[in-house]
Amino acid sequence: MAETRSSTFRTDVEGLRGVAVLAVVLFHANLGGLTGGFVGVDVFFVISGFLITGLLVREHAQTGAIGLAGFYARRVRRLLPAGLATLVVTLVAAVVIVAPIDRAGIAGDAAAAALSVGNVRLALASGDYFAAVSTASPFLHYWSLGVEEQFYLVWPALLLVTMRGTKPLVRLGLALAALCITSLAANIWLTDFAPNWAFYSLPTRAWQLGLGGLLAIGGGWIVERAPRLIAVLGWAGLGAITIAFVLYSEAMQYPGLAAIVPTCGAAAVMLGGTVPLGPGKVLSLAPLRFLGRISYSLYLWHWPIFALAPLVLGAPPSAPISLALIALSIAVATVSCSRIEAPFRRGFGAHHLQPRQTVAIGLTAIAVIALAASSIAAAPWQPIAPPEGSPVAVATDAIGEPSLDWADATPMPTGTGVGNETTAPSQSPVASPTSTADPVDASPGTPTPVPSIPVTIALPANAIPSIDKVRADEDRLRADGCLVVERVTTTPSCWYGAEAGTFTLALVGDSHAAQWFPAAESVANHEGWRLVVFAKVSCPFLDMPVVNLALKREYRECAAWNRNVVRRLDTLHPDLTLVTMSRTAAPALNPEDDTVAARGAALGRMLEQIQSKVAVLVDTPFAGFDVPGCISLHMDDVRRCMIPRSTAFAGGLGKIEQIAARASGASLVDLTDNICPGTGACPVVIGRIILYRDLGHLTQTFARSLAPALAAALVPIAAGP
Repeated sequence: MAETRSSTFRTDVEGLRGVAVLAVVLFHANLGGLTGGFVGVDVFFVISGFLITGLLVREHAQTGAIGLAGFYARRVRRLLPAGLATLVVTLVAAVVIVAPIDRAGIAGDAAAAALSVGNVRLALASGDYFAAVSTASPFLHYWSLGVEEQFYLVWPALLLVTMRGTKPLVRLGLALAALCITSLAANIWLTDFAPNWAFYSLPTRAWQLGLGGLLAIGGGWIVERAPRLIAVLGWAGLGAITIAFVLYSEAMQYPGLAAIVPTCGAAAVMLGGTVPLGPGKVLSLAPLRFLGRISYSLYLWHWPIFALAPLVLGAPPSAPISLALIALSIAVATVSCSRIEAPFRRGFGAHHLQPRQTVAIGLTAIAVIALAASSIAAAPWQPIAPPEGSPVAVATDAIGEPSLDWADATPMPTGTGVGNETTAPSQSPVASPTSTADPVDASPGTPTPVPSIPVTIALPANAIPSIDKVRADEDRLRADGCLVVERVTTTPSCWYGAEAGTFTLALVGDSHAAQWFPAAESVANHEGWRLVVFAKVSCPFLDMPVVNLALKREYRECAAWNRNVVRRLDTLHPDLTLVTMSRTAAPALNPEDDTVAARGAALGRMLEQIQSKVAVLVDTPFAGFDVPGCISLHMDDVRRCMIPRSTAFAGGLGKIEQIAARASGASLVDLTDNICPGTGACPVVIGRIILYRDLGHLTQTFARSLAPALAAALVPIAAGP
């Protein structure tokens, strides 16, 4: 995103930078209908490849060499002052504003951004760019700077190697063409299988930078031979970029083939920007050039402002507030450009320093900031205990908190349901029937009744898991390789429980089945059963095609996995199969299938294929927000994080499973009352146990505490006909 002012400076390119940054800002502000504004970054990549390649080629033509020390010194002066200043200010603000539990992760993002590896950190993380946009990390946008700075490291060396000998520009052009073809092919291939790496990595973005490089060495030759055609091509390129801004969205696979449109559009605009009838005059208008002039600072500052604003406001900004945030971003960027960028770019203090010294100072500054951020990330967060005498729990009756010890298990309400109905035996630790009220019809805003368990007020000092470790309180299936990732279709051998057991329980489903593993394993150990697990991320056990939100396409691997699970169950002949899954995580490929009735029927068809006894477990209430983050902000009164029933029971909680159980003859197990007792808002802490580790998955601690309730439902099914 750097620019170099010289005799070759082009006002149309500056204006194109303004168009690109405006699209990105409006996309992040959710204004203007630019659902594809994120492709502004693709335009920046083409511009950067054009500018940097042109600069290096001209230097080589004039001197016969490329001065690496001078090149990197110019990059340091151009990029680091504003980039590091933004990073430091944002880190300080984030430490004050974000939830305490998130500070370590935010500081880790800052350290990665300082080291120009933020894109690698994001590629390794779960969830894609569009999911990350909805989170609060104010360093997300440094991913593209990481790509460009990695590009700056390797590009001069590439040019030095390829431009040796005769006809250096021809050799360079052939090398860049080969690079573009290889990189684009890798991009298209990885978008289907590893979209994060396709989106964030330099190798899969190099074709966009390389295309800009090809323009720098061959664009003038093309323009001279067909200026009128190039003018038309320039306008067509501007139209292609506009179409991408308006019609693209987070629902599509990206980059992949879709990235060709804005990338080639940007190249066409830059080709046509120098001819009289091309789009250059429009792009050279003063407002666009102004935005282009401050585009680097505007890109740096706007995202931290938009990422932290909802935390300060307590809600997503409205349209008027978003407009005010855009104005604030432009104002801050203007000051940053004039007071930080421009002085250093013009060589502030450079006459006293050799290029190597400038580079050394820049590397030292990077190291200091990265170490400081890393120390914040590594520092253990010690939650402040509630003041002495603060109310922690108010017991409303004799029912206590769930126990982690079977011998001390305290009765908790549970439910059993339709299909092959079961009733808990009198000697079991749980015995109350499910509520007859339809949870989906519960009216939001109804006064919350006193639940029949302790109401936690201040988070207990001995909360389990501790608030600083709650995000990691996950079942061990993922670590064991038994919660398989998207691309896996073959079923691993994942056995738990009593090795010599003669009764086998199979647990089947997606990550919402995996969250029940601690309870299922505890039941298996207690009852002397064997336990086999078949769990795959984001893969509901449905006889219908679904979409994977990360892959942005039909989840073909899920259908293959489900077929293989049924085959394995036919081979293993478990005595009882327990099926459960998220009711909303994977949307149906066909809109008419995305209904409760259709999903219930699709689940029923899968259950009918299982030859053993089958029990279907109702999905858990959905929080819809970051529960650990909320608790860490409100440890003095965790009731402020209670989940509205309209949110917790959205998506037909229990209805899908009821339809499937009736259709297939399976038994229904419903432990909703254990998680959300009563008829009001759902708690996030029961006694001293924190229920959720994110916005929808139970902590393994709480899931394990529900083992007695799960056993009370499963044992009668296992013993029945």
